[in-house]
Amino acid sequence: MQLKYKQENLNLGKYPYTYVRTAVMKSLLFSKEDYHKMLKMGFNEIAKFMQESNYKKEISELASSHSGADLLELALNKNLAYTFKKLIKISPKELGLVVREYAKRKDIEDIKTIIRGKFTNAPEKEVFNSVTSAGTLSREFQHELIKKDSIEQVLKNNRIVSFSLLEKGLTYLKEKNSLALIENSLDRAYFNNLVEFSKLLPQEGALFRRFLVMEVEIMDILTLLRLKKSKIENAGEFIITARGLINPKITKMSELDDFDALINVLEEIQYKKAIDKGVEDFKNTGSLITLETELYKYLLKQSSLLLHQHPLSVDIILGFMLAKDVEIRNLRILIKGKQLGLNEEFIEKQMVF
Repeated sequence: MQLKYKQENLNLGKYPYTYVRTAVMKSLLFSKEDYHKMLKMGFNEIAKFMQESNYKKEISELASSHSGADLLELALNKNLAYTFKKLIKISPKELGLVVREYAKRKDIEDIKTIIRGKFTNAPEKEVFNSVTSAGTLSREFQHELIKKDSIEQVLKNNRIVSFSLLEKGLTYLKEKNSLALIENSLDRAYFNNLVEFSKLLPQEGALFRRFLVMEVEIMDILTLLRLKKSKIENAGEFIITARGLINPKITKMSELDDFDALINVLEEIQYKKAIDKGVEDFKNTGSLITLETELYKYLLKQSSLLLHQHPLSVDIILGFMLAKDVEIRNLRILIKGKQLGLNEEFIEKQMVF
């Protein structure tokens, strides 16, 4: 993955039409009150509620061939793809470049889905239904990837990340029978590229870059905690540095084995309030779910700056794309939770408002 743009600021200008359209799309996102209503509903009621919302078109189109949770999952994927592609369509050329670069995170997620499918020998149809196609890769091309004979062939033909950046992960897969380093390498390439790209943006790019670095830091923290919990060695190999912009104390965490020592480092930086509840839950249950959710909530709160600090700039588009991602994540958790018959309180704890 390499930048193809001249190393000079993009002249984004002012595009009130695009920003206003984005603001309208943001107004259609579910509110906290909507989620609380759905939490009290049964599965069929949730489906009806969604069909009366911004997901009506996708649910109606898929209802003749799918039903139940499969219908709603596919509708979420289709709606997300439509939303991101609509943003690119309504954006002038320079603005569209920014949207496309950000949207590549969905390509990365889809590539991960495909290689996981290969790893577990999942049916091709199941894998194809699981990709969102909300990034820059077409569904037709993703279908070609799914049909490749091996994970190595998928990685060699992915079009997003250079295979040279993934070879070490492929070796790790063969030696450890784990996709962890491949997935980490995909994330590393994406975020390093996006941080570099953000330097081309005008003054708002600094705010966006700070948010990206925070997102990487949170990903690194969660990765390290999972690795340490699983007693996996060489955790430092999995750190994403975001071109050296992350707090060096997070890199230091990779050298520590004691969980309490890891928490002490977190408390020295900016995430103490975000982790208190999750740390307590981990000590009581051994689960990192609460900690992950609390850090994700913290990230979401920070992203609100993108939506409000520069309302007539590219930040409102990037902030909306993140908020849309969060909505899809919340709905997936809700749908799966109701399908499994989990209680309302447990489902709510996993969601981000």
